[in-house]
Amino acid sequence: MTAADILAQPPEPIPWVWEAYLGPGTLALLVAFMKVGKSTLAYTLAVAVARGTPFLTRATKKGGVLILAIEEHPQDIRRRLERLGMQSGDPIYVHFGSLDASPKTFEAMADYIRQNEIALVIIDTLAFFWTVINENDNAEMVRRVRPLLNLARETNIAVLALHHERKSGGEDGRGIRGGSALFALVDQALLLDRRQGGASTQRVLKAVGRYDETPRELILKFDDGGYRAIGSRDEAQKEDMKTTVRGALSDQPKDIETLVKETGLTGKAVRAALGALGAEVTREGKGVKGDPARYRLAASDSIPSQPSLMGEDPNSGSAAPSGRLASALDGVPGRPRRSIRWDRVPDWREPPISRFRRRV
Repeated sequence: MTAADILAQPPEPIPWVWEAYLGPGTLALLVAFMKVGKSTLAYTLAVAVARGTPFLTRATKKGGVLILAIEEHPQDIRRRLERLGMQSGDPIYVHFGSLDASPKTFEAMADYIRQNEIALVIIDTLAFFWTVINENDNAEMVRRVRPLLNLARETNIAVLALHHERKSGGEDGRGIRGGSALFALVDQALLLDRRQGGASTQRVLKAVGRYDETPRELILKFDDGGYRAIGSRDEAQKEDMKTTVRGALSDQPKDIETLVKETGLTGKAVRAALGALGAEVTREGKGVKGDPARYRLAASDSIPSQPSLMGEDPNSGSAAPSGRLASALDGVPGRPRRSIRWDRVPDWREPPISRFRRRV
């Protein structure tokens, strides 16, 4: 095609799996140091994609999710998914235990993806999925990454591989453990870290990749077992001030001068935070000399319910754990079809294609 031919093609919108972050036919990394919360972030995304609900204010494409839970104990996976509200009817398929990254495994995965309309594959974690002798050997990295790229391209799904950050850290992807070829080959690298100087519940999600639409930095807050988006650093600072002022309030009214002394914030910042708190705060007084405006926490029954982290009304019951989680995980005969069963055998040298079975 000539330049004119290329430019004559009308631009087509990307059918995002997760808007601005994960496109179809792509391989992405989610990288963080230990215990920062990358698994929780990935599993919350899994539930959102399975339902087609927004995640961190971004739309998702509804589809099946295949999770290779290679590193963690099945009971931990169950508790996490149950806490996130997964129901037995959600199209989430989980493999527990060891799995070798052999050609037959990739062939079986591709078949399963097509048969079950999978939109997202999550590998938890990459280091446990492949056997790499030297992670700093770029030639070996290329050999190991290529099958994952081929899987994503050929099935037109998004593959999200969880990976660890090197101890020394690094900016702009340099903190990704292993040779530089790993970072170079993936379409998107999502870097999760604790927010320096922020609350202990705050995280920073940075993105380095091919999409101009992707926010380069997003501040998150971890609470109630999941994540919610705060926004930019400026928006995070406003959130911090709001939290500080909320902590200084009680059921006893306080004026601006008192709140300034107790929080260490400026009067302007206190007023802005009070405005942002909205219905959480009740104002008393006329705001004139002799009768200054005073503020206290509103009664809990007067505060409107807030959307849950999955974007659903927590009072509706639609996101509550169903109590039948095992039907989505354990592959017991007679359970619903929404299940994956990768039978375990004593000898893991047996070709994986024979033990990767679809429920019938």
